[in-house]
Amino acid sequence: MKKFRWKLERVLDITAQREKVLRSELFALAQAVVRVRRAIVERRTALRVLLEEMGRRPLADRLAEQAVVMAYSAGEQRELRRLDARLAELEAERARKRKRFLQTRSMRETLERMREQAREDYLRQVAKREQSEFDEQAHIAFARKAAPSPAAVLE
Repeated sequence: MKKFRWKLERVLDITAQREKVLRSELFALAQAVVRVRRAIVERRTALRVLLEEMGRRPLADRLAEQAVVMAYSAGEQRELRRLDARLAELEAERARKRKRFLQTRSMRETLERMREQAREDYLRQVAKREQSEFDEQAHIAFARKAAPSPAAVLE
């Protein structure tokens, strides 16, 4: 029996590889999003703690350090806006990658269904061909048995 070969096997292989790469890229983007979110939370927490400490200090001590703390606070707010923008970029990129990943996975699954259908068709054709050969052999065997032998014809 001839081995089953599907014409689109290479396309399926490439699609599966592409899906694997997109999955790893999605994972890397998810890790980057987590890192940025953690940085945002850490900076906001540190800023809140600093401002609460300043609020608990006596007025005389607070006035001397207030200008420095406010400048630091403004810088942290700029950094937080930058991190928020970076987070939005990462989320948008992750959404695009996820969409591409889902399309690629859908294409791979479709190709796998098509390959399985082609394989089933191939196996049906092989079984039909084998059955046809068995039928032909049975007809030939029957015809030989039913036909008079050459020795019987001479008598």
